[in-house]
Amino acid sequence: MSLDYEKIKLLRERLKLTQQEAADAAGLGTRQRWNEIEAGRRTNIELATLDRIAAALRVKAKDLLK
Repeated sequence: MSLDYEKIKLLRERLKLTQQEAADAAGLGTRQRWNEIEAGRRTNIELATLDRIAAALRVKAKDLLK
């Protein structure tokens, strides 16, 4: 299984969050880090980070996998 990067972007946009707002909500620190995840350039994501991203997007972590 891998992350569904398009779904991450879609969910963020549905919530009307900027990348910075999403990064802050997930505790990622920078918009750049969120952008790298959303663009598929950061592929080695820890489970705890995946959980925080899912929480920021108001879904379960499994919903971000394809």
